Amino acid sequence: MEPIKAEQLGTAKWRVLAIPFGGPKDGKDVDKEFFSPRTDIKPNWFARRPTIWHHNLDKTMKADSEIGTEDDLELEDDGWWGTVWLDRAHQYWAQIDKWLREGKVYGSSGTMPHFREVDRKTGEILVWPHVEQTLTLTPANPYARVTAAKALAHFSSAGIAVDEDTVSRLLTGDSPSDLGPDLPQGGDDPALVALSASLDQLAEVLKRLRP
Repeated sequence: MEPIKAEQLGTAKWRVLAIPFGGPKDGKDVDKEFFSPRTDIKPNWFARRPTIWHHNLDKTMKADSEIGTEDDLELEDDGWWGTVWLDRAHQYWAQIDKWLREGKVYGSSGTMPHFREVDRKTGEILVWPHVEQTLTLTPANPYARVTAAKALAHFSSAGIAVDEDTVSRLLTGDSPSDLGPDLPQGGDDPALVALSASLDQLAEVLKRLRP
């Protein structure tokens, strides 16, 4: 993995490659997935997005992980670039700014699990609503997803207003599931139907094997 591409534009203003195309391992990331120019990141859903430290997983900063905001998303040849405004009032602002200037910071995008769509054959990410930008010292691709409740909390903490229609859209389908975030939900889903059929077949085989 390589540190995030970033250019300092001001004291607390950075231009960063929020969503890079391709990846370091044969054009893919550690999850064997990749963003492409075809990926729908829903760029017009929000004017601003929260910038979070390490997907809110760093225990040191857990209570105050909102470190700024991101706006002005633009599509370039190498991916989606955005402007990150760091919160100069944050207690770790000086340290994060130092790491950024030293090129030690990595970036990652957070999305809503129930909107995420990936081509399972190629690994191309087809739909990934860009909900928040993470900065971290450790690439955290496996954690680059958030729940609606956490996302809305991050927007609120960052002082970003979200209208009722957007809240409703984000919360749709955001109920807990034992199947995890990568499988579609709902009783009519083809994957669930196939699983149910397989279990029925297995049950019949077990019945025949019993003495």
